[in-house]
Formats: sequence, structure tokens, C-alpha cells
Amino acid sequence: MIKGAPLRGLLPLAVGLVLWQLLAPANSPYFPPPSEWIRALEALAQRRQLWPAISVTVMNFLLALLLSIIIGSVLGILLGRSRLCDRLLGPILEFCRTMPAGALVPVAVLIMGYTSSMTLFVVVFTSFWPILLNARAGARNISQDRLDTARAFKLSWWATQTKILLPSVVPSIRLGTQIAAPITLIIVLLVEILTQVSGVGRQIALAQSVFRSSTVYGLVALTGLFGLAVNAFIGWIGHLARNYDPSISTNAVSR
Repeated sequence: MIKGAPLRGLLPLAVGLVLWQLLAPANSPYFPPPSEWIRALEALAQRRQLWPAISVTVMNFLLALLLSIIIGSVLGILLGRSRLCDRLLGPILEFCRTMPAGALVPVAVLIMGYTSSMTLFVVVFTSFWPILLNARAGARNISQDRLDTARAFKLSWWATQTKILLPSVVPSIRLGTQIAAPITLIIVLLVEILTQVSGVGRQIALAQSVFRSSTVYGLVALTGLFGLAVNAFIGWIGHLARNYDPSISTNAVSR
């Protein structure tokens, strides 16, 4: 039942692609059929341009998402558990959160150049906010009973963080990650398109500049499939996490 629901959700997309294939002429300059997308991707692969671009984009995405999870989780828990830090850092964080990614690209290029570090900086700066906000909310809403239990058992600071605080905040971090993952992929492609650094975004921009619409559609479809796979994986992790009860028991605390 759980496995079938996402597949049924893809049915309208599949029907649309079939209709597109049947109705669109093969030589259409703007709306080539999906079969032409596959041929264009095969040609790109034969020129040894497809897989290197995919590997660069995937690595940038995974590294940026990992950094976003770490930074967002740490800052979110810090702000959620410390009123002083929230008051000191809250205004500047709210200011930074409103900055669009496109506006950051020229500044990042001036400082770091057309490098992978520039890409990671822009992507992480833009995509870690959902994780931070959810982690902060989760840290603020920790049950007082759990904290009282830690005091009653005289747990150390480290034990309190690992046995009470972190398990309580993990569901919020997972939700923030599910929101941040597609944003991370979008920003990675945006930076690659704007700066022409290596990756799928660069190939999309190059194909668009010479009006290779089949290549553009094919690359966009590939990124969509990758995003769908990432979202399904995070959803699967969330399904496993829902079977875990982070509530504190006497046995767990006593360890």
C-alpha cells in the first residue's frame, strides 16, 4: 500500500509523456517528443559530457545537503535551547534568510572565483534554513518531563544531549531535510547555469544557447528523476523513523 501510492501518483505524468510522444512531431524545435530527449542524451554521453556533468552535480548536491544538515541542526538546536543566542543571532539570521540565491552568486564569485567552494557556499547558505527553523522549533518544544527525568537521574550534559535532546529533535530535522533537499538541487543547478561551472546546469545552459531543445528537456528530466529518487529515499527514512519512539524510558536513561 505504501509502495503503490507514489507509483499511482506518477500515472498522470506517464500519461502526459505518452501523449506528448504521440502528438509532437519529431522535428519540433520547441516541444520535441521524449524519444528525442533520449537520443540527445545518448549523443551527449557519446561525447563523454553527460556522466562527468552528472557526477559533479550529484557530488555538489550531496555535499551541500550534508553541510546544510550539520549547520542547520547545530544552529537550530542552539537557538532553540538558548534564549540569549536566539536574541543575539535571530535578527541577523532573519536578514540573511531573505537573501535570494541569485543575488549571492556575483558576490561569491568575486570573493572565491568560479570554484566548487563558491558553489557550496551559495547552495548551503540558501538551503540550510528549513533545517535550522525546524530544528529550532523541535528544540523549543521538547517536553519538560523529559528534561526533568534527566535531572532526576543526574545525567551528564553529554548524556542529556544524546539521550534526550537529539532523539527529540531528529523528527524535526528530518522534516527540514525533506524540505531542503529539492531546494538544494534547484540551487545547485541555478549556480551551474549562472556561472557556467561544471555540472548538469552548465550543460543545460550550453544546450539552450545553441537551441538544442531535446538536450535541454532530457537533462531537465534527468534532474527531475534524481530529485524524485532523493525525495523517495528521505520519505523512506522518515517511514522508518516513525517506527521509533523517542520518548524516554527508565531503562534508556539508566544506560
